[in-house]
Amino acid sequence: ATADIGTSKRVVEPISDTMGRHSNDSMGASTPDQPLLGGEFSHSTLESLRSSFDDAGLTVEHGEARRRLSSASSSGELTEFERAWSQRQRGFQLLALVCTLLISVGSHYSAHTLGALKSTIKKELDITNTQYGALQSSVSAVNTVLPILGGLFIDYFGTNSGSLIATSLIMLGNLIISLSTHTQSFSTMVAGRILYGLGSGTITVVQETILGSWFKGKGLAITIAIQITTSRIASFLSMGTAIPIANRFGFYGAAFWANFVVCALSFGINLVYIGAMRRIRRNTSQNVLDRLRTKHKFNPRLVVFFFGIYWMIIVESFTLGGGWNSFLHINSELVKLRFGVNDAIAAWSASVSQIMPIFLVPFLGWFFDLYGKRTDMLVLSTSTFTISMLLLGFTKANPLIGLVVFSISLALGPLAEITAISLILPSNSLGTGLGIYKSAMNTGSTIVDIVVGVLQDRGSRVLEDSENSYDYVMAFFTAWGAVSTLVAGTIFLVDRFKWSSLLRSNASDRKEAYHVVKAKINRPMLYAAATNWRDYAALWNYIPLIILGCLLVVSWVLFAVKLA
Repeated sequence: ATADIGTSKRVVEPISDTMGRHSNDSMGASTPDQPLLGGEFSHSTLESLRSSFDDAGLTVEHGEARRRLSSASSSGELTEFERAWSQRQRGFQLLALVCTLLISVGSHYSAHTLGALKSTIKKELDITNTQYGALQSSVSAVNTVLPILGGLFIDYFGTNSGSLIATSLIMLGNLIISLSTHTQSFSTMVAGRILYGLGSGTITVVQETILGSWFKGKGLAITIAIQITTSRIASFLSMGTAIPIANRFGFYGAAFWANFVVCALSFGINLVYIGAMRRIRRNTSQNVLDRLRTKHKFNPRLVVFFFGIYWMIIVESFTLGGGWNSFLHINSELVKLRFGVNDAIAAWSASVSQIMPIFLVPFLGWFFDLYGKRTDMLVLSTSTFTISMLLLGFTKANPLIGLVVFSISLALGPLAEITAISLILPSNSLGTGLGIYKSAMNTGSTIVDIVVGVLQDRGSRVLEDSENSYDYVMAFFTAWGAVSTLVAGTIFLVDRFKWSSLLRSNASDRKEAYHVVKAKINRPMLYAAATNWRDYAALWNYIPLIILGCLLVVSWVLFAVKLA
């Protein structure tokens, strides 16, 4: 079969004949998302570059990349680059890390203000719980598709354009939401939430892709952990300060204007980052840029050959991720009604649900590198989610206990899922893979938000706005958590018996695990590159895409019906 690989055409022998040869070569050259920041140049010495090729096994162009490195080393061209790069890399990485963390602070700070003010919003806009659920889901609904398109955009064009568009939409959306509080317009607030959602759904994928380009190996899990921690700090502050800001100014819209100010600051930080990247490119010799920059060559057909274990993680994202997001949208009112406290105390109590990721996630980044155990943590995350729903919904225990248990789930799950995806997907399709992950989470959130609103509105009217008004909702969340626990257990078993415990391995054991499953990891790259790729695609390859498509349609139909 004839295939285009990189920029040259080669003859690809039958897959069965070439698999052994490909599996014996390393496939670790990742494609950079920013100038000079490709995975193959993420270390300061040639030896570490070669080591990174040996570890990952993730790119079809491995032979060409190795020859390029070998040629550059023998001719001395790479020495000049490495000499300059070794002196400046850490400074560039620190700048990239700080800016990348800050560009999404506005998005995360704005995410939970609506939840903290749920009772006030329903009263001021004169809407039902179902309409409130539709208002919340207006963000997740647009993000059922956008992260996939955004991931494709990032894979093709890089993060500068993506981050600029995303932060602009986030800022504009929050401006419209703030204005809607003065007109008491439900439809205007929905429009603002949609614009905000268009940006917020892409910004996290942008962040994770930037970090994946700047940091590799041990540094990646730690930096993603810091990114998650930063987002949780912003969310914690948002939930805790929304009511005090509204009370201080005597107007609930003041909390939304505070969101707009923070979003504007994030937009400014993004401009600083883009300017810094352009300056780095200008200060680097063109011959080094021409030789070392690698353009993304993402093949959309690769999605068809994504691994079964990846799609299991996507199912987990739909169930557990959708449950996390939806619960965070209603936990403040839940505490207020079920435990009989005022709005301010309920908001601060609900903010505890964001507290454990702030402290646990940085430790988890180190833990995953030293011990692995990603699938173990995923099972624990689903279990603690279910336990927290039982505590909050069906006991009289102090709500802080259940909220802390929930926050443990929120700390353990996301980092385990994201780092697991980064281990099993080719780096040049990581943006798309993470986009699908976010899409599934938002699809679940959209559906669950609306189901929760319907359960609360259509339950017994006698129970409405009383301590028992969330009984049906919490029963649903408990069952939802049980399903997610079953999925996590399946991922654990598949990784153990089919993937040589790759997802459970630590940094030192990962090389051996990759060696065992290298042929499996390389196979989709070869299939997607072949002109007769359809011959290698079985029916089951399309089933996950069909199911995801059907769920997308369901979420949009529910959103449209309940919004109307």
